[in-house]
Amino acid sequence: MTGIERVVTAMQHKEADRVPTCALFCGACHRIYGCGFDEFSQDGEIAGKAFVESTEVIGHDGNVSLIDLTVEAHDFGQETQFLKNDTARPNYNNPLVTGPEEYGKVQHITACKTKGPSGISRMGEMVKTVDILMNETGNEKAVVAFVYGPLGTLSMMRGAEKLFYDCIKHPEAVINAVEVITDVLVDYIKELCKLGPHGICLDTLFASSCIMSKKLWKKMEAPFAKKLAEVTKECGSTFWIHNCGNGVYFDAQCEAMDPIGISYAYVPSDCESFEDMKEKYGDKLVLFGHINPAERLFLGTKSELFEECRKEIQTLGKGGGYIMAPGCEFPPNGSVLRAMEIVEAVEYYGNYPLMRG
Repeated sequence: MTGIERVVTAMQHKEADRVPTCALFCGACHRIYGCGFDEFSQDGEIAGKAFVESTEVIGHDGNVSLIDLTVEAHDFGQETQFLKNDTARPNYNNPLVTGPEEYGKVQHITACKTKGPSGISRMGEMVKTVDILMNETGNEKAVVAFVYGPLGTLSMMRGAEKLFYDCIKHPEAVINAVEVITDVLVDYIKELCKLGPHGICLDTLFASSCIMSKKLWKKMEAPFAKKLAEVTKECGSTFWIHNCGNGVYFDAQCEAMDPIGISYAYVPSDCESFEDMKEKYGDKLVLFGHINPAERLFLGTKSELFEECRKEIQTLGKGGGYIMAPGCEFPPNGSVLRAMEIVEAVEYYGNYPLMRG
């Protein structure tokens, strides 16, 4: 089977030839392609080619087109630091929003056309990346376009800690800015969907108990995330969620967005264990996770990684509805061999019917 066939079979909650896998090999692509992080972050053609070449080397079943978390905020006017050997990040010393009275600085822009402080449209460059991925790999590999959620995008312009405070003390100002961001993200998703990706993945990091109460998230982001999910489905694509927070709110997010699957790192807030998660959500969601990037992919050994993959496959693989993946992005400076070993482990333990235990 091809990678896309495996993923589609898992989406149907059926067993393919083996468990599908995605190494979430995103920022690390620049190393295989031989370019700097700064080039990878700013040039959609370079990023697209880097993803394609990395896919050939690793052999996994698909990609999520995460570059970094400043793509959308940059185009709204947030000054961004593009580093040669590290992930792009906001200039934390120069946030666009410096106080609750400045949320009005978040103005409507034209998605994929308005240029940010570096003189490019990063959303426009991302469209180029997804276009290359679809043209070069889309017939055989799954391609899911990544979009940072509206509250997360705003945190790149304000700072997370100050944004959390403002959500309590100045909720109206925050909501007004989130509404502006959402309207732009609607247009962004529409542009991405024109390319025919197999899915759109929205990062809703704050919908987890380690960051924000469920009640507060449902007030501050859920209605806007719902709008983005609806437009994705209206455009004919599948809708996914990524949330690597601890105690992620599967229940609230399913209620708001009805995703086809969730990329996660930890046990959901309403489950006691991953076994419980499989029992509760295994027939409703495609479970996409949950190898620990630091412990298993950056610091761990091959044997430890294989054992982790074996356990996850035995716990979650039965009946389909599961994609083996890291709980969050593959470490940008981690060993490329570890990404290849994820595929090797799945090919060893993940053939259906599951026999090796």
